[in-house]
Amino acid sequence: MDSGSILVVGVCAPERRRYAQRLAELTERRVVGATGGRRHGQGLVLDHATADAPRGRAVVIDAATDVDAAHLAGAEIDGVPLFGIICVVDAAHLLDDLASDEALVAGAAHGDDRGDTGAWARQAAALIELADVVAFVGWEVCDTPTLSLLMSLASHLSPMARIRLSRQLSDDLRALGDAVSDGAGRYERAGWVRALDQKHDPYMTDRRVTTFRYEQLRPFHPRRLVRSLNEIDSRRWGTVIRSMGFCRLATRPTLLARWEQAGSAMWMDPIPPDDSLSAIGQEIAITGWDLDVRAVVALLDDAALTDDEFAAGPEAWRAYDDPLPQWVAWEAKERD
Repeated sequence: MDSGSILVVGVCAPERRRYAQRLAELTERRVVGATGGRRHGQGLVLDHATADAPRGRAVVIDAATDVDAAHLAGAEIDGVPLFGIICVVDAAHLLDDLASDEALVAGAAHGDDRGDTGAWARQAAALIELADVVAFVGWEVCDTPTLSLLMSLASHLSPMARIRLSRQLSDDLRALGDAVSDGAGRYERAGWVRALDQKHDPYMTDRRVTTFRYEQLRPFHPRRLVRSLNEIDSRRWGTVIRSMGFCRLATRPTLLARWEQAGSAMWMDPIPPDDSLSAIGQEIAITGWDLDVRAVVALLDDAALTDDEFAAGPEAWRAYDDPLPQWVAWEAKERD
């Protein structure tokens, strides 16, 4: 096996820690804890005090539940190449994790997005999206239809990952080697990226699970968008568990926004102007189960500007009712 370190992630800490310890024993390595994120700057921070592990040696890294998923793609950690990422998932809790409205860190300081409503669900999805192997543990308590749903959801979130009911860690390790040898970039693995690129091809499927790409050239009317999102969140049309992509709001016509939804939580954040992003309206990848796709598309289309509204132009759009959180810094910059 490659001499690089193995990163073990997952929101269920007891299961993740047990898995990391067993993997370390199998590979004759030490387990080293890790934190990371904006409070530390970019990259993981290894806690060598958690193990008698010499620096510069390959280890099994037990990443904290709240590690910043955006900083897990580095080629090296403490000067050692990263071999691959295994996301440990407690099968019995996955649906609850993906739908949770809990914060990732209770009482987080203002401005720390780990304290956001729904941050737990966002983390559960994001860690699966970046993984090379998704290892289900505790799956024995689930019936076959439930396991099919769970494994398909994981595969839709991370189509290039190997999705496994973990039995023998040696088999998980072989799957990790197969996954990392395909040469795909870390962020190319995420289901939403592949859906927007029209390359979404999950290996594990279930008739109840769907991922589709929503496109709409016209900006959203913010008030109607809130109404549509509330209707979608009612689950009358199935359960949207994850959506990611790009959007534009009519009231903020010069700014492209990053759209992110997990469970019942939604984030829209402005993106700095960048010619590499070509989205001119809405491009959103949507994943869920028991979805009435036509109904969800119709609800989103209802939030787009009508012919008369579109013809009125940006100056008229700015006056529309906008109940969404403001982007104070960016909007001030746009006015200057």
